[in-house]
Amino acid sequence: MSSMNRRKFIKQSVVVASALLTMPIEVFAQSVAKKVVIVGGGVAGATVARYLREFIPQVALVEITIIEPKRTYTTPFGTNEILTNMRTLEALTVEYTELEKYIGSKIVHQKALSIDNVNKHVLVADGTQYPYDYCIVATGIDFEYSDVVGLTSQNNAEVPHAYDMYNDGSTEQIEILKTQLSNMENGSHVVLVAPKNSYRCPPAPYERASQIAQFIKEHKPNSTLTIIDSKSSFAKQDSFEKAWSELYGYQTNNALIRWRAETFIDQIEISEAGKKYLITDEADRIEADVVSYMPTMKASKFTYDAGLVQSGMGAFDMAQRWCPINPETFESTMAGKQGIYVIGDSSRTSLPKSGYMANSQAKVCAIAIVSAIKGLTPLPESVVTNGCYSFVGKEYAISIFQKFKLNSDKSDYTLIPQNRGTLPLEADALWRQKEAEQGHAWYANFRRDCFGV
Repeated sequence: MSSMNRRKFIKQSVVVASALLTMPIEVFAQSVAKKVVIVGGGVAGATVARYLREFIPQVALVEITIIEPKRTYTTPFGTNEILTNMRTLEALTVEYTELEKYIGSKIVHQKALSIDNVNKHVLVADGTQYPYDYCIVATGIDFEYSDVVGLTSQNNAEVPHAYDMYNDGSTEQIEILKTQLSNMENGSHVVLVAPKNSYRCPPAPYERASQIAQFIKEHKPNSTLTIIDSKSSFAKQDSFEKAWSELYGYQTNNALIRWRAETFIDQIEISEAGKKYLITDEADRIEADVVSYMPTMKASKFTYDAGLVQSGMGAFDMAQRWCPINPETFESTMAGKQGIYVIGDSSRTSLPKSGYMANSQAKVCAIAIVSAIKGLTPLPESVVTNGCYSFVGKEYAISIFQKFKLNSDKSDYTLIPQNRGTLPLEADALWRQKEAEQGHAWYANFRRDCFGV
């Protein structure tokens, strides 16, 4: 995909009705400002706040409050490159200062505890209640450990998932994984367990595998990596496998990296000496020195506590682990939850879960809320974009960009086939190098769109 077409593609990520921006302010002015409370200050939460303020600049008309316990935010996208020193945590960490200036209010650095949708307020840890007319929940993912014997939230750092979570400083897990790789003996066996569908950022496990393979090639050349995967295929598979063949001897007798498909882990054992043993559903016992285990993902604990997931807080339900929403607005469809919107990874649609998609969903949600405030109907057509770059080696990146439109019955989104772009398999080294350069430029531009910095 050419850089010019990609820029055009990104600019068209969400269709915004011009009426939202041009309608005279007097048409929808009210005596009391509408209050919007956003729980979560990640990509989705920050983006929806920025676009609400862009559409309605007057603080006197719309008050925006973000509740986010962390003082800074580290972008999950880009963290895999920490393993090979292509990036640092510091470079991926965002201050909230510019976002606060833009939305015209200070972020509440407290843990949100509950939503009272009868009295319309959000309760935080210090006892303060924040009233709202519209509440937006953007609290990302959580993990389910009950489907694997021996894996718990307490011992997961020994087999680090290296994802970031709301209310959890687990970004440091990528540093734990990096340390484990650095300290392992040359000749060790590394295992990466990819998560079950659906999960955050479909290409992420395979980018991480690529970065681990690059580290091994440079520093522990007698070591090997095995990807254990319950799936039979994965995102950008042709492009990843081509890169692995070129860089890491994939599918040869001396392969540095191997992919084991349709393999389910039932149990994990960690010895006192630090050895890890993964037992499959067919009783195979896989020994490893370092394991990055990505557990089954589900909507955040906050959404479960708030009653925004159908299975509630009872037994884990694989089919009902995300928040049902109206895809046109991202408003919750759970009974009694009118006025609460769920955007980003916790929402239940067929859309990929990614930072870019969270950003797109946030814009759709902002349009829906502004339309409600201004009394505009019908809503503009929803078209959302997904895109990402995966770094598979030094100066070697592969990308994918997709557009989706709302179905005619407004029940879900459908991929627009002619609006799908990937790096061609026949791309030469110079093209791949430019793709890597564009990937880093994309990161800076995308982060600025979300956080203003």
